[in-house]
Amino acid sequence: MGLLDLFRSPSTCPVEDETRKWIDQRWQWLEEQFGREMVRRATVVLPRPEFFPDPYDGTQASVRIMLDRVCGHMGVDPAIIRMFLYNNSDRDVKDPPFSGQLAGSVGTYAPENGIHRIGIEISNLGNPLGLVATIAHELGHVLLLGSGRITEEEADHEPLTDLLTVYFGMGVITSNAVVLETNWRAGNISGWSMSRQGYLAMPDFGYALAKYARLRDEDGPAWSGELRPDVRSPFKQAIRFLSLEESRS
Repeated sequence: MGLLDLFRSPSTCPVEDETRKWIDQRWQWLEEQFGREMVRRATVVLPRPEFFPDPYDGTQASVRIMLDRVCGHMGVDPAIIRMFLYNNSDRDVKDPPFSGQLAGSVGTYAPENGIHRIGIEISNLGNPLGLVATIAHELGHVLLLGSGRITEEEADHEPLTDLLTVYFGMGVITSNAVVLETNWRAGNISGWSMSRQGYLAMPDFGYALAKYARLRDEDGPAWSGELRPDVRSPFKQAIRFLSLEESRS
């Protein structure tokens, strides 16, 4: 959340007007593509053992099990997914049609003869939350690009894919994974680092999650307590804003 957001009225939108209009427009498009009932009857996926009961040890086999589990949550047939791991620092990575698309990425996607190929960068393996968020995003490509609903020529296809993870019940996880904070110590020296993942900012996720909650007739859902504070705050503000806008209409 930026400095200006600290001075916003609690009843104003937590995102800039241009962003709000984009989310509203694309949210309506998602409703047209996938239907409202899917959201209303869905279970919100949370970072809890009941949603991810499988042992995880960072091996390729356990990553594949995790991917299959997320497939189940998002309604994707795991049989059509081919998964591989890659290392951004490995200059010799050659796995067409991914060649030249791997540098700096945490995941990648390409369709090939009815199979959807998803690559997972190995930096994800030590961060299960980030791993699930990456998998959800790449499966979003399967649902959008792979189904022919959009093309890569559409300028907003990557943020739209993040927005789709909210629509498909994965938004608590994908929003919480936007920022990874790490503390480290080496002898007498300690440090702290932060890295960012994804295409939507935390207030954007907060607003999108509020639209998700309103579509489900939820003003204070229990699952919102699982959101990190810098997502939960704009979420609550967006709930108030959307409620006020609906009362005016």
